[in-house]
Amino acid sequence: MKIALCGNPNVGKTTLFNRLTRSDEPVGNWHGVTVDVRTKKSSRGVFISDLPGAYSLTARTAEERITRDNILFGDYDVIVYVAEVNNLRRNLYMFMQLAELSKPAVLVVNMMDEARGAIDLKLLSRRLGVPVVGTSVKDKSQKASILEAAESALKKKPIAPDYVRDSAVNQFSAASVGKKISGLTDAFVALKIMERDEFIADKAGYQLKDCGDCCACDVDLPAKLRYGYIDRILSGVAERSSVPQSTLKIDKVALGKLALPVFLFVMAAVFVITFELGKPISALLAGLIERAQGLVLQTDMPPWVVALLADGVVGGVGAVLAFLPQVVLIFLLTALLQDSGYMSRVAFLTDDFFKKFGLNGRAAFSMVLGLGCSATAVLSSRGISGEGVRRRAAFATPFCPCSARLAVFTAIAAYFGLSGFAVAAMYILGFAVALVVLKIMQAIRREESDDEFIMEMPPYRVPSAKRVFSVALSNVLAFISRVGSVVLGLSVIMWVLCNFSMHDGFTGGVENSIMCTLCTVVAPIFAPLGFGSWRATAALISGIAAKETVVSVIGALGGMGEVFASRAAAVSFMIFTTLYVPCVATLSAIAKENGIKSALLSAAVHTLVAYACALLYYQSAVWYAVDKFWVITAWASVIAVIVAISAASIVRGRTKSLRAKT
Repeated sequence: MKIALCGNPNVGKTTLFNRLTRSDEPVGNWHGVTVDVRTKKSSRGVFISDLPGAYSLTARTAEERITRDNILFGDYDVIVYVAEVNNLRRNLYMFMQLAELSKPAVLVVNMMDEARGAIDLKLLSRRLGVPVVGTSVKDKSQKASILEAAESALKKKPIAPDYVRDSAVNQFSAASVGKKISGLTDAFVALKIMERDEFIADKAGYQLKDCGDCCACDVDLPAKLRYGYIDRILSGVAERSSVPQSTLKIDKVALGKLALPVFLFVMAAVFVITFELGKPISALLAGLIERAQGLVLQTDMPPWVVALLADGVVGGVGAVLAFLPQVVLIFLLTALLQDSGYMSRVAFLTDDFFKKFGLNGRAAFSMVLGLGCSATAVLSSRGISGEGVRRRAAFATPFCPCSARLAVFTAIAAYFGLSGFAVAAMYILGFAVALVVLKIMQAIRREESDDEFIMEMPPYRVPSAKRVFSVALSNVLAFISRVGSVVLGLSVIMWVLCNFSMHDGFTGGVENSIMCTLCTVVAPIFAPLGFGSWRATAALISGIAAKETVVSVIGALGGMGEVFASRAAAVSFMIFTTLYVPCVATLSAIAKENGIKSALLSAAVHTLVAYACALLYYQSAVWYAVDKFWVITAWASVIAVIVAISAASIVRGRTKSLRAKT
């Protein structure tokens, strides 16, 4: 048996999927966790697919198209539809579309432990004519009940909702549906055409006309019929629930006049905690790595083997692992923000702000995800409606520094005695540059953002320790995996290139090495930026494969003192690393979403912008003869103030409309 799990975003589909298949897929209290289909086999031999969240079978985003196509044309035996107990009226809207299709279905009412009123599941099952199962995170015994309900649904003939026999629907169906669509009922097709679904109209061979000439000009009729039926179904089944008082009280602050200061404070706290709390643990790890290198140097192996193990393996990998505490902390803190429900509020608050740059509030998710992994952030842009908006978000998101770049920032900041604000300034710079690039793209293409913005506003929840730990652990393991594979491999390759010459073989030094010869040709390009040495060039080239390797290569080539002549040069290098070409994995994600041309353009634009910003900083520092950090600090502060002032005026209007809607 093949089962498809579907439902609105943020109703617990993936948690249920993990339980049914004993998997460990990432989950969260926010929209867009699942952006593609995941299929696994349960212990009973049942194949279960977790589909991305969708509000309707009228697709507006890439992830909703995936769900629509799988439900309409997938070869699933049963659809298991997951709804949240406190939002049944809204959640059942898409379920009505499944009922119109007459597909075997099971309704799972999730989060029963959070129900804000009584609910009669047996009565709901009788009225809908499908098996209904109640579940919760705390009760894990419902796994068998869901699979049994799916088997039962196969034996039942689905009951179509009574409104499919409405005279207007039947009249329109007879007049418009000329071509049968395999697997779809005439009533479903008619209702979709009435609400002007271009995809279904094209499949049915129906030409949509201007609303004034269309016999189904009442595009709201399908929604009225569905919600009218839902209200009749829920009458006497579920008590009407209200938003918890705790959520309203928190939102008075999070969405009120102090919304922007609160957000800036939260993000500042994330960076300060990440840098300052992780610093002593990183120092301890660095000491252990040095001891490990010392032990290797004391062995009786051949000199080249000793050097390879000490510098290429232990030194290269260790240079990255020394900053693992900061990486762990930023993953934990962002997972806490996501699981608490706060990030959805950020998306609403920033919607009007991002529209000024051709995006919408969903871009906030992609940018926050970018703090962990740029490739993941690019893929998450599938949930943004509008092709142009989605393309711009995927293009600009990699400007926000990922966790791999964090290792570079913290290493340089620690060596040159820079404060935690130095690291935060790189993130501010990346975000500001992303906005500038977006504005230029918007001006060139003259495209406006999609006015439609649908986002789940989940209740505030105390973050689940298990969920937060699971998300952070999966990200950390992925980071360590890259260190153990890509970084290790590149460290060994770089060591060989730096310790062997083209004519003399193993030299034990770097001055006449293969890498020195090759990078010396390219290095003068970076001289105006302050780091025109072949060592810095080698580190940057290695970073194209994975940004983590930048630190390991610097360590293998003699450390910070050998690579950078001054602190100004090191800061210029930080700026360039913040903005230059994304890693291969991110470029692959951009190519997958937007095409190979967009990926190549992204590489070129990122590198040119990085060069311009680093050049501007370093030449300013040289011009004023100041080898200190105050120049970039002043710039970052000015940028932050401009962005904050612009955002404040926009956010104020947004919070007024949000409070009015609430």
